[in-house]
Amino acid sequence: MSAISSTAKRKRAWLPWAIGLGLVGLIVWRMFYLYSINPAFNGAFFAGAFVRSFQLGSLYALIALGYTMVYGIIRLINFAHGEVFMVGAFAAYFLFTLTPLALPVAIIVALIVTYGFMQILNFWRGSMTDPLVLAGGALAFITVTIALASTTLGWLAAMVASMFVTGVLGVTIDRVAYRPLRGAPRNSMLITAIAVSFFLQNFGILAFSNRQTPFRPPSFWTGPLQFEVLGETLFTSWMVVLVPMVTAVLVVALTLFVTRTRLGKAMRATAQDAETARMMGVNVDRVIATTFLLGSMLAAAAAVMWGMTFGSINQPAIFGILPGIKAFAAAVIGGIGSLPGAVVGGVLLGFLENFLTALFPRTQSFAGITEYKDTFAFVAMILILLVRPSGIIGEDLSEKV
Repeated sequence: MSAISSTAKRKRAWLPWAIGLGLVGLIVWRMFYLYSINPAFNGAFFAGAFVRSFQLGSLYALIALGYTMVYGIIRLINFAHGEVFMVGAFAAYFLFTLTPLALPVAIIVALIVTYGFMQILNFWRGSMTDPLVLAGGALAFITVTIALASTTLGWLAAMVASMFVTGVLGVTIDRVAYRPLRGAPRNSMLITAIAVSFFLQNFGILAFSNRQTPFRPPSFWTGPLQFEVLGETLFTSWMVVLVPMVTAVLVVALTLFVTRTRLGKAMRATAQDAETARMMGVNVDRVIATTFLLGSMLAAAAAVMWGMTFGSINQPAIFGILPGIKAFAAAVIGGIGSLPGAVVGGVLLGFLENFLTALFPRTQSFAGITEYKDTFAFVAMILILLVRPSGIIGEDLSEKV
C-alpha cells in the first residue's frame, strides 16, 4: 500500500508543472494571436504589462505581509490594516508638502516618530528604559524636531517618518482595542477590528481630506523610463524599478529579523503555540505589539509607493478599502500566516490584475476585461480555497484527531 501511495504522490507532483507549462503555452499563443490581429500588441506592450504587473504585485505583497503576520500570531483578520495603509499615505503626504513645520507641530510629530524609533531599538535591548534606548530616543527626538522645523522632507524621509507614525498607530490599536479582548471569543476581536476600521475612515475624513489628493513628491523615480524591446520602445517610469527594489529590501529585512533575532524566534514560537511560549518565558504581549508595529510600518511603505505610482491618493473613506481587501485575498491565496506566501500571493495577484487584462484587451470584436479586474482577486481566492484551503505555500493547519 505504501508503494502505491508513494507512486501516486509522484504522479500528482507532476500535475502542477504540467498545468504551469500548459498555461505558459496558452499565454504565448495568445500573445502571438493578438500581434497577428493588431501590431500594437507587440513585445513592448507585453513587456510593459509584465513589469507593471510585478510592480503592482510588489505593492500588494507589502500590504499582505501585515495581514499574514497578525493572523499568524493571534489568528485575527485585522480589517483595520487597510486604514493604517491610508494613514501612512496621508502622513507622508503632509510631511513632504507642509514641511518645514511650526515648532510646536514639529515637536508633536517628532515625539510620535521618536516613540516608534525607540520601539525598534527595544527589539534588541528588551526594555524601553534601557540607557541605549533612552539615548537613541533623545538623539532621534532632537534630530527629527530640527529636521521637521527647518527643512522640506523628500519622499524617502517622509516614507521613513510615516512608517514610524503608522507603527505607533498599530501598537496603539493593539493596546487599546485588541489587548483587552485577548481572552474573549475570537468574534469579539473581529467585530472590534471592523469598528476600528470605520473609526479610522471617519477620522481620516475629518482630519485629512474628503477629496482625492495629488501625491507627487519631487523625485527622479517618478520620471520617465524608456527602453527597446524587440525593436519597439517601451515607455514607463522608474517606479517599476523602485517599487520591487523597496519591497525586496523590506522583505529581506523582515525575514532576517524573524529568523535571526531572539524576538523573531519568540514570534515564531508564539505563532506555533502562544500558551506554551508564555510558559517558556516569552512575553506574548510584547511579541504581538511587535507584530502590529512591523506590519503597520510595511503598510506605510506600501502606501507611499502606491501614491508615487498612481500620482494621487483617494479620500480616506475609500482609499484603504480596496487595496486592503485585495491584499487580504493575496495573503489567503499565498497561505495566510506564511511570509513567503504573502509575497507569492501578492505578486500573483498583480499579474492576474494587470497581465491578464493585457492578454484580453479591447479589440474591434471584443470589449476587453479591464472593467472586471477588481474581481480577479476574489475569484482566484475562491478557487484556491476550493483546491488548496491552506493556500499555495501555507501549511495545513487543520487539526488532526
